[in-house]
Amino acid sequence: MTDEIVSSESFTVFITGVITPVGQALTHLLNAQGHNVIGTVSSSRQAEELRAIGGTPAYPDLYRAGELRSVIAGTGAKIVVNLAPQAPNHPPQIDANWDLQIAEAASALAQASAEAGVEYLVHTSYAFADGQTGEESAEARPFLKAVRAAERAVLESPVPSCVLRFGTVYGAESPELLQLIATIKAGRAVHPGFAHKTHWLYATDAAEAINAALHARPAVETLTVTDDHPASAVEFLQYFCQTQGLLTPDKPRIAVRRPFSKLHEALQHLHYEAGNAAAKEELNWSPRFADYKQGIDDLLISWRAMMEPVAH
Repeated sequence: MTDEIVSSESFTVFITGVITPVGQALTHLLNAQGHNVIGTVSSSRQAEELRAIGGTPAYPDLYRAGELRSVIAGTGAKIVVNLAPQAPNHPPQIDANWDLQIAEAASALAQASAEAGVEYLVHTSYAFADGQTGEESAEARPFLKAVRAAERAVLESPVPSCVLRFGTVYGAESPELLQLIATIKAGRAVHPGFAHKTHWLYATDAAEAINAALHARPAVETLTVTDDHPASAVEFLQYFCQTQGLLTPDKPRIAVRRPFSKLHEALQHLHYEAGNAAAKEELNWSPRFADYKQGIDDLLISWRAMMEPVAH
């Protein structure tokens, strides 16, 4: 691990995709340390959400380097975190809008960062981006190619950077989990997910990993950030429901339907191997929530504290 890139003085961080579970957790963390957060939003509602947690909204087109450069330079941000790719990276029981133009967006951000004099860039990707143990389907292959091209665009830019490949992210700020509760309570069908193991990551652990990367440039440019115990989407959903009384002897099992896009379903069928040992070593980081059960328990506590409508 190399020298820290920031001092104890406050600095400004520009974050794309800030209204995601990781983005909100990171904003809270950076604000608590006295730093400034500028985040991209796409609506007045998102702008209000960001202001409420201490960030400042910006409205650039994420695919236009010129607009991104103008905002980054205008705010004086020297640190950039690309969290936009994490918007679809949520519990898979809800369909997701995976961005086939992820490489174009990453290239625009890398170019803008270089032209604005950014000192460090963190790009977030997916644990399934590498390490497949089976064949990539025709539906998944173009997206995986774009994901890897996005990573290269960042790492090959002149800006010092790293890529953090996240497991499936969930947290107290995940709207998909509230959507699942509402759907199940209404008696409507949801897809339970698939039985093979996947890798998970609690949002606050993801934010801590990013914070570690911002303070120390890792010697390894690409790191996989997950919890310690892979589990299937079926196991995740069953525990999530059981803790809230949504699956009891007097209630039927979750009905099955398949509303997914072809790409989303293809990505859920990927078999891959991912390990977090390098991230632990290079970032001096470890997940506080070692498995999905610990994470779910914590988010339920957070919901109760926020007086969110948790089922009983």
